[in-house]
Amino acid sequence: MTSIKNNRIKESGNVLIYILGAIFLLGILVIAVKGSSTPGAGIDQEQLIIRVAEVQAYGKELEDAVAYIMANGHSESDIRFAHPNASSAYGDITDTPTRQVFSRAGGGAKYREPPSGIQTTVTPWNFNAGNRVESIGSSCFTSACTDLVTVLPNVTKDFCLAINKANDISDVVGDPPQDCGSIEFEAAFTGDYSYAHQLADNTGCGGNDFLNGKLEGCIEGGANPPVGTYHYYRVLLVR
Repeated sequence: MTSIKNNRIKESGNVLIYILGAIFLLGILVIAVKGSSTPGAGIDQEQLIIRVAEVQAYGKELEDAVAYIMANGHSESDIRFAHPNASSAYGDITDTPTRQVFSRAGGGAKYREPPSGIQTTVTPWNFNAGNRVESIGSSCFTSACTDLVTVLPNVTKDFCLAINKANDISDVVGDPPQDCGSIEFEAAFTGDYSYAHQLADNTGCGGNDFLNGKLEGCIEGGANPPVGTYHYYRVLLVR
């Protein structure tokens, strides 16, 4: 009789352990689901490496599309980034399809949404000609030296540091380089090159800074956009 009672006590104890284990696993699952669905919540290191590779591959795809359009006789001012899923500010993809980056008749690139988990605020890719990067083309501060650039605004700090590491861009005591002024990431490119800003960190501002000669990288805002925000860029056409 005592043996049966002891067995029942042991069984009750085992059931309690199973219940507590299930609750613990459920808690982990809820945290994981919440983390994967909240913008800017962060991703693990393995996923971060994959996202960096995805963004770099897309940047190369866009760069190749721009080069293909120009190789087919269009000028640097003819290039367009229109697409049904993009802002109407970029125009209409049916407007001379051979000069459109996202048209099969043009650059043949695929219009892609930003990868999930790498932005604090989900913001589409921006294509503009208002920035220049030091030491990659003609050296001046006019429209003649402005580069054609794509910017992915509002990336996470972790992604910013990871993309910089992939491009041999040093951090600044654990932080990405901070811009010395402003970054153009809102104007939509429709053919006009108009110098607005230089992508340079605040230790150089056009001198010997971390971004010199870097066709791809990530920088912290310094004024507009604000400090504490991070922004990826990729030069698609050096001028």
